[in-house]
Amino acid sequence: MKQRIAFILFLLVSAGLCRAVDFRAVGPSQVPANQPFQIQYILDEKGDDIQPPGMPGFELLAGPYTSTSSSFSFVNGKRTSTYQKTFTYTYLASKPGTYTIGAATVTVGGRKYRSNGLKITVVREEAAPASQSSSSHEQQQERSQSRQQRPQETSIFLRTVLSKSHVHEQEPLTLSYKLYFIGADNVQLAGVTKMPDFTGFLKQESDNEPLQAHIETYNGRQYNVATIYKVLLYPQHSGEITITPAQFEVVYTIPGDGQDPFGQLYGYQAHKTLKAPAATVQVEGLPQENRPKQFSGGVGHFTMTPSISATEVSANQPITLRLDITGNGNMKLLKTPEVNWPEGFDAYDPKVNNSYQNTDSGTTGTKSIEYLAIPREPGDYTLPPVTLSYYDSETNSYRTLSTPSYQLHIKRAQKSQDDGQVSDYSQEDIRQLATDIRYIHSDEPQPTADGAARESVVRTGSLAWWALYIIPLLLTIVLIILLRKYIRDNADLTQVRYRKANKVARRRLKRAKTLMETGQTTAFYEEIERAALSYLSDRLTIPTAELTKETISQQLRGRGVSETLILETDAVLSEAEFARYAPSSEQDKQAMYNRTEDLINHLEAEKL
Repeated sequence: MKQRIAFILFLLVSAGLCRAVDFRAVGPSQVPANQPFQIQYILDEKGDDIQPPGMPGFELLAGPYTSTSSSFSFVNGKRTSTYQKTFTYTYLASKPGTYTIGAATVTVGGRKYRSNGLKITVVREEAAPASQSSSSHEQQQERSQSRQQRPQETSIFLRTVLSKSHVHEQEPLTLSYKLYFIGADNVQLAGVTKMPDFTGFLKQESDNEPLQAHIETYNGRQYNVATIYKVLLYPQHSGEITITPAQFEVVYTIPGDGQDPFGQLYGYQAHKTLKAPAATVQVEGLPQENRPKQFSGGVGHFTMTPSISATEVSANQPITLRLDITGNGNMKLLKTPEVNWPEGFDAYDPKVNNSYQNTDSGTTGTKSIEYLAIPREPGDYTLPPVTLSYYDSETNSYRTLSTPSYQLHIKRAQKSQDDGQVSDYSQEDIRQLATDIRYIHSDEPQPTADGAARESVVRTGSLAWWALYIIPLLLTIVLIILLRKYIRDNADLTQVRYRKANKVARRRLKRAKTLMETGQTTAFYEEIERAALSYLSDRLTIPTAELTKETISQQLRGRGVSETLILETDAVLSEAEFARYAPSSEQDKQAMYNRTEDLINHLEAEKL
C-alpha cells in the first residue's frame, strides 16, 4: 500500500515538473509591402532571454515591447491561475514574395524552448485581398464614413519651448520639449537619440512625469500635446547662448481603413525620429553699478528670518544663531553668509539644511543655516549683523538682507571640584606648575657579572651589520620598480577605464538595485542606463557625449559581435530610456535589471 502511494506521488510530481511550456508565434499571413506589421511571441511562463529568428528581407522597426497579463480564479475552493507574457516586434518588408520565418527561442528555468515558424506573403501595396472585392455596399459606406471622421493626415512634430528668452545672468528659466501630434494613437517615447550639452548653463533636472496629453491650439489647429522632457537652466555668462537641437524617437499607431470583429479600426505601428529645433537665449549681465561687495551670485527673490538661542549664557555654554532663507530663484547657488563672532568665541562649521523643490520659475523653498559658537571668556560682546546680498529679479536691483546686532552677556563659569575633577576654568586661571629643567634619563648598558662591558649584539663588518644596509636598499629598489610600473599602467586613462569597465558597471548595477528596492523608479532607470552606457563607452573607448545607438552598433559589428547581441544592446538602451518617462511595475523593473545584467555579462564574454 505504501509503495502504491509513493508511486502515485511520484507520478504527480513528475507531471508537474514536465508541464509543457507554451511558446508560440502569432503574425499575419499576408501583409502589404512598405507597411509596418507586427509579430508577437506569446509565452505562458516568466522568461526574458528571447532570441528572435533571422529575417532576411525584413527591417526591424521597433521592439521587443513586452506586456504581461495574469488572472486568478477560485472554484469550489480550488485556486487556478494563468500567466502570459507577450513580446511584440514591428517589421517592414519592401520586396513582394513569400517568406518562411524560422522559430524563436526563449530560456525558461534553464531550459530552451522553440516557437512555431511562420509563413508570410508580402503583396504589392496596390494589391488587395480577394475577400475585399466581395464586401457589401453597406460595409464600403461605413468605411468611407469612418475615413471622413478621421483626420486625413498624420502630423507629429516637436517644439522647443522656453519659459523666458531674455533673462539676467543666473536667473532661472525652464526648457521644455513638447510633442505635438494629430491623426495618431498610442504615441510613446521610444528613446533619446541626442541631447544638447547645455554649454553656458548650469542644468538642474526636473521630475519628468509620464506622458499626459492635452489639447492645445497651434497655428490655428488643435493638437494633442505632451511634454516629454523638462529641465531647469541657469545661465552662467552674459551674451547670446544657443541651445543645440535634440532628437527623440517615438512610436505611434496610425489608424487604418478596416475594422476588426469588435468594430475597432485596424491600424499599424510607425516609428519616427523627431528633431527639436535649436533655441537661443539672450542673457543680460548683472549690472556693476551699486553691486554690494558681499554679493555672491544669488538671483531671485528671497527673505531672511534670524533667531538666536540666547543672549545671556555662562562661559563654555553654546550659542546657536539660526538663519532661515526663503524664496524663489537659484537657491542652490546661494553661498552661506559669514558670521563674525567676537574674539574669545570658538566657532564651528555651520550646519545647512535644504528643503526646496524645482518649479518652472526656479528653485523654491527654504535654506536653514545653524551657526554654533562657544564663548570662553566672561564679559559683554556685540555680535555684528549678518548680511546676504542678492539681485532681485522682480525689481531688477540689488538688495541686502540683514539681521539685527545682538548684545551678548557672558557670565563667569562656575568652578566645580566634584569627584576630584576641576573644570570650566578660563585661561587666566591656569598656572604654571613647574619651571625646573627635567634631566634626560639615559639607559647605559649594564655590565656583565665580572664587571666587563657588555658586547654589542651587532658587530661592525658582520653579516648582520651588512644586512642592515643591504636589505633596506633592496626594498627601496623593489618599491621604485613597482611604483614606476604602477605609474606606467595608469598613465593611459583610456586603458584604465577599459580595465575597470566591468567593475564600474557592477557598482552601478548594485546602486540601481538599491534604488529599485527603495521605490525610486526614475533614479533606478537612470542608473540602469548609465551602467550600460558607461560600460560601452569604456569598452569601446568612445566618449559618452559621442555615444549613439548607431555608433554602438557599428563598433560592435566591427568587433565581431553577433547580430542578436547587437539588437539586444539597442533594445536594452531604448527600453531604459523609454521607461524613465513611462509608469512601470516592480516586475518590469526587476526584468529590466536582469536584462541589463545579462547584457553586460554577454558583452564581457565577447571580450571587446
